[in-house]
Amino acid sequence: MHRMFEAHGTLELFVKDRILRLEGTGPWNLESLDESGEEANPLIEQLAQEPWAVLVIMHGECIYVHAAGQRLSEIVRAEKQRNRIATAILVNDCDSPNFAKQHIGEIYQNAGEHYKFFDDVDTAEIWLKQQLAKAAKD
Repeated sequence: MHRMFEAHGTLELFVKDRILRLEGTGPWNLESLDESGEEANPLIEQLAQEPWAVLVIMHGECIYVHAAGQRLSEIVRAEKQRNRIATAILVNDCDSPNFAKQHIGEIYQNAGEHYKFFDDVDTAEIWLKQQLAKAAKD
């Protein structure tokens, strides 16, 4: 695939307890989103048979360029069709946490995602596990 720009932003991924954990440093562009998608797809394949959730931990400039934000909304909508049920987000290590909440919140709201912001990983994981337990009962 021909890329117009170099990928900006980093992202590390792993899965634990049906939660896909994404930790990255922004800003992110479309190219970095495409790269992380390639990395995430095999993990999502493993998760997609049952309800699963996402924990997002953001650092630095927590901004998606416009095209990347639109693509992220599309990706989340598609993943919701594959049993994604909730996202917990931490932005307290972002350069501008209040802006990040508004910006990231709009992206997830456009995707129709059930999401919530947290100040620490432990509380976020507890909430996600509660969402997974509820989904397992339904």
